Parts: sequence; structure tokens; C-alpha cells
Amino acid sequence: MNYADLFHLLISITALATIVLTLHKVKKIHLATYELTSAANETEKIFEQLQSLYALERTLHLEKPLPKLRGWAGSPDFLLRTATEVLSRKPEVVMECSSGASTVVIARCLQLNGHGHVYSLEHDLAYSKKTIDLISSHGLSSWATVIHAPLETKRTDTPWYSEDLIPPDLPKIDVLVVDGPPSTTAPMARLPALPRLIDRMSKNAIIIADDTSRSDDSRMIEIWMKNFQINSITDCDCEKGCTLLELNRP
Repeated sequence: MNYADLFHLLISITALATIVLTLHKVKKIHLATYELTSAANETEKIFEQLQSLYALERTLHLEKPLPKLRGWAGSPDFLLRTATEVLSRKPEVVMECSSGASTVVIARCLQLNGHGHVYSLEHDLAYSKKTIDLISSHGLSSWATVIHAPLETKRTDTPWYSEDLIPPDLPKIDVLVVDGPPSTTAPMARLPALPRLIDRMSKNAIIIADDTSRSDDSRMIEIWMKNFQINSITDCDCEKGCTLLELNRP
């Protein structure tokens, strides 16, 4: 190899090294930008939940703070939307699939309305007792009833709340809040809510379903829309997904 060939080889190696180094830096910049964007999006989501929590607490005027609203509990934006619907529609009867902080929120809204009662179906005995203690600590026991209703397959293929424990003389349900059973119970765990309870609902009742950004719950909404007379459907734009459906029954 002569000097000219060696010189060209060195030039080629240098150029290749420069390209590799440049691509590496571009990749690092891209990753850093992605991380910054992700962090910014997460910060925005947290801020939105804090805004909803502040609005919720301003709306409820509770003497004691609500329990933590993360994890299994309803998110602040979902609870705020639920509170808004209960306060504006002034229902006589609210049925809730699950119990917890949402029971306190609904009971307090009914108290502010001056009438109504919420019945919460809860499959877990220990959690039922916790919710009963929670509503009692807020002075809302006369506005809410927690029904310990273990899951069973007496009337459904999917484990569902024991309907025999629902009061037979319960007035028609005006608002149905669907936030249980847990998704870990079975595929499409919440699908029975509307089929099993629709005969107990008033003709213009609404359903507020949480977690509808999940595939199972999104599919559940599609099935309900196909099989029942739904007057309207609203995407409530909550962090875990929330869908409001209004019945249209004769």
C-alpha cells in the first residue's frame, strides 16, 4: 500500500468515526428529549389530578380529608365528574358497584342535595367494614348503605355480586356507578352491571363507568351500546377513562 492509499484509508476511517460519533450523539439527544417530554406529560397529568382534587374538596366542603385517591381508588377527576352528575341530576337512588372514597363523595353530594341514598355493592367483607367506618367518620351513615355482596355465578357466567342481598323494595336506580368488581376477577368482569341491574333502573337513568381506557371495559361499553337503548354516550376524558351513558327506555 502506497502513501496515497494509506492517506485515503485514514480519511475514510476518520469520516466513518465522525458519522458514528454524530449518530451516537443524535441518539442521546433523542432519548433525552423523549425523557423530558415524558416527564412533562407526567407532570401535566399529576397537575390535572391535583386540580381535580382541589375542585372536589371545594365542592364537598368535608370537615375531614378524603382517603388517598390513587391505586385502586377512584381518581380525583373521576370522582369530580361523579360528584358533578349527582349534584346536577339530584337522584333519589344511586347504586355503586364497589365502595370506598367514591361512597363518601356520593353520600356527601346527596347530603348537599338534601335527599337521596347511595347503595354500594362490595364483595370484600373487610373492605365493606372499612367503607362503613369511613362514611361514619364523615357523618354520612344516613346517606349511604354498604351491601356486602360476595361474588357468585348463580345468575351469570362471570362472577357477580350476590343480587339476593339487594333490598327487594329498592326504588328505581337513577345513577349507576360501575367501578367494580376488580378487573382481576375475570375477563369482562364488569359486563354484568347493566344487564343485571337494568330492570331496577329508572327509564332515564345514567351509568358512569370508570376505567374505560382498558380494553375489556372499552369492549364492555360497545356491547352495552349494541344491546341496550342508549340515548347518549359521553367520553369524560379522565386519566383512567370514564364513560357516561344515558338510557332511553320507554
